[in-house]
Formats: sequence, structure tokens, C-alpha cells
Amino acid sequence: MIGGVLGALVAWRVRALITFSAPALVVDALRYIATIASAAVTAGAQWILLRRYRLDVFWWVPATVIAALLTAIVVIPSVLSHAGDPLGAVHPSDPLIAGGAALAAAGLVIGTAQAMVLRPSVGNRAWLWLPATGIGGGLAGAATSALSLRPFAYSAFAYISVLAALGAFLISACQAPVVARLVR
Repeated sequence: MIGGVLGALVAWRVRALITFSAPALVVDALRYIATIASAAVTAGAQWILLRRYRLDVFWWVPATVIAALLTAIVVIPSVLSHAGDPLGAVHPSDPLIAGGAALAAAGLVIGTAQAMVLRPSVGNRAWLWLPATGIGGGLAGAATSALSLRPFAYSAFAYISVLAALGAFLISACQAPVVARLVR
């Protein structure tokens, strides 16, 4: 959970470099760099935990970063483009559904990459990681989308920290039972 919050804060600082006058190529590059930084910090924290239990997860960080970049470039934009109403009407639940669906899909892609890294160490139990990561991502996407619609009276740092902590907690809560089973 701590890695998720730290990763989100690093990504937030990288995204803060984006200016309105920057060319689209620079904006996209900074977004992708932010995704890579966030995934590397989060996956690094997970790797430290998994290595503590002597799991052979050498490829954990590279697999997670590649999967996160794939979701940022392809999966999330694809899901979000199909989540809206074709007539253009906006419903109050649209951001919740779109955020939940986008992060659930991202969780499935990232979870698949991570499960493939786990499989040599724990066998077919590694595939339990996939639904846990997808469900956690969906819950995190819906909850953080709901909270991001409300005005927040504190600093941007506090706001991002609260959203990141909530999202990381929900994903971690879904993954914790699987981790407990894998390290037995």
C-alpha cells in the first residue's frame, strides 16, 4: 500500500511538469514517464515484500512496468472510449462506471503479467492473483472516481495522497488473501 501511494505521488509530480502550451507529444511522453515511474515504485515495493518470502520474482518490476505502460497506452483509453453514452448524454454514474471498468481492465492486464512471473515459484496458484488484481482495480477505480468528483478543501498533495491511499488500500485488500495463500 505504501508503494502504491509513493508511486502515485511520484507520478503526480511528473504530471505537474505538463504545461498548457506543451506540444501533444511532450504531454503524452510525460504521462507515459509518470506511468513508468509509478509502476516502478509500486512494483518495487511489492517485489521487496515477495522476495522476503523467498519467491523467485526477478522479473516482477519489468513485467509490471511493461503491463502498466500497455494499459496506459492501449487498454485504459480503449475502455474509456467505449464507456460513454453514444448520444453524448452524461449520467452521474458515468465516471464511476468508466473509472471502475478502466482500472478493472488494467488490473487484469497487470495481474496477468504478474501471475506469469509468480507461476514458476508457486505453480497454478499464481492465477489467483489475476481476479484479485482485477477486482481490486475495479473497486479502486470506482471509489477514486467517486471521490474525485467532490471538491476537496486541502492541498493537491493531500488530495492526491488520500485518493492514492484509498486506491492502494482497495487493491491491497483484494490481493492480501492471495499473497497469504501464496507464501504458505
